Amino acid sequence: MTRTPLILLLTLACLVLPLGSAIGQGFVTPNLAPLRVCPASGTPGPMPDFTADDCTHVALSELDPQGRQIWVRAELDWDGSQWPQDRPIGLFISGKASSTAWLNGHELGSNGSPGAERATERPGRMDAVLYVPRERLLPGRNELVLLMSSQHGFLHLGWPVHWIGLERYQPPTSLLAAAYAPSLVTLGVLVLGFVFFAAMAIRGGDREGSALISAMSLIAVAQLLIETSRGLYAYPYPMHDLRLVLIVACTTAFGLTLIAYLLHRFSGLSLRARLLRLLGLGILLIPTLLLYSAYDAKTLYTFVTVILAGLAWCGIWVWQRKPGARAHLAVLAGLAALALLFPELFIDRYFYQAIAGLLLFLFAQHAIALVNERRTRRLEATRADRLEIALSRAQQKDHPVQIELVSAGRTDYIASDRIAQLKAAGDYVEVHFENGQTSLYTGSLSGLEASLPPTFLRVHRSHIVNTGYVSALERDASGVGRLILSNGMDVPISRRILPKVRSALADAGE
Repeated sequence: MTRTPLILLLTLACLVLPLGSAIGQGFVTPNLAPLRVCPASGTPGPMPDFTADDCTHVALSELDPQGRQIWVRAELDWDGSQWPQDRPIGLFISGKASSTAWLNGHELGSNGSPGAERATERPGRMDAVLYVPRERLLPGRNELVLLMSSQHGFLHLGWPVHWIGLERYQPPTSLLAAAYAPSLVTLGVLVLGFVFFAAMAIRGGDREGSALISAMSLIAVAQLLIETSRGLYAYPYPMHDLRLVLIVACTTAFGLTLIAYLLHRFSGLSLRARLLRLLGLGILLIPTLLLYSAYDAKTLYTFVTVILAGLAWCGIWVWQRKPGARAHLAVLAGLAALALLFPELFIDRYFYQAIAGLLLFLFAQHAIALVNERRTRRLEATRADRLEIALSRAQQKDHPVQIELVSAGRTDYIASDRIAQLKAAGDYVEVHFENGQTSLYTGSLSGLEASLPPTFLRVHRSHIVNTGYVSALERDASGVGRLILSNGMDVPISRRILPKVRSALADAGE
């Protein structure tokens, strides 16, 4: 298929579109020296000097206030010459925790209220900003102290605190929305895919295939909105657990629906057999979901497992020479390579571009399949019409259909092969016979049309002809056509249906 290379190129272009930098780009983060962490007592007490034996050094990625209350000391390097004087400054704290912050011994404020127990803690926002007066910042190194706790939520995350840094004071959702904005470009593709294929599923054609692609698009829309919700709403940190679970659930549902579509299109199996294979794949995903503690890893490797399963099946279908399987194999192989060679980059930047690229490919392939299916159906319908006409002609020769015609209280039964043409004449029908004779009968042309065999063709609102008596089709310069009958008569053809008449006569002549 000549369109396949172009579709593959467009899909791969979507896969490598940059998503934008990770959230937190541009932050002035704590310097490279490890953070100093000390346990906090159950009751409010003075700030520690961070020299006790139970204090430890940790990296930002290891900072974990979950299920406890801790003191944290960090060092910030500040160069005021890089910041315009009219630019307000904020301390951004992004993580699953409540916190209170001090800069160089001066309290900046709180995000929620830290506590040693669940009952004494008031959950803060997942992403918060505290205003930093410029006079509190010293040229060079500054000391930042945080009292943190995380007593709510139902998950224990491997990286609960994401970022701590200085930036221009603004709502955290603004920074996050800017980071998520490129991924929202794919939202239009996903929504259009859902609407278009939902309509296709309702209208007909490959209803199951269209419904599955529509479902994939809807799941991807839901996952993208859940993912970007962090840039739309500054939610309390306990909601972050639910957000992560929903993202993994959407990835799993998307993957299983993708496999359901591939099985529907290529396997030729019954619905029950396909459902059993989906159930087996779902069971196979359980160890992947349980093995990894990090939810980005759950999302990534759930997706990879599904893609590898699709690759295995596509390989079988390529060997079986199933049309279209090779193109699907190539796209899935590209996705698997990107995810396995660049896992962090893929999950942080390219995941939704990959989803959109995959869906664009499926949209195109499914649309081509639908067009081919409709072309095949039209061809089969044409062959059926030709066969019906041929059978009707044979029947008319051996056993002509008897047409019931009424005139002045008398009913005549006339063999259809004797009639060359029927013409509307007010409340009557004028019947022209093969020998040139004409009779007038009561009724309407539309009423008679249903009782005529397929060899009769309505070519004008006032004329029906027996195609067995057509000897020529003529068309003048104005586009108006007419049929020349073997009995010498000519019949006008409506310009609107002239192409249909030409096609029908061509079919009848074959």
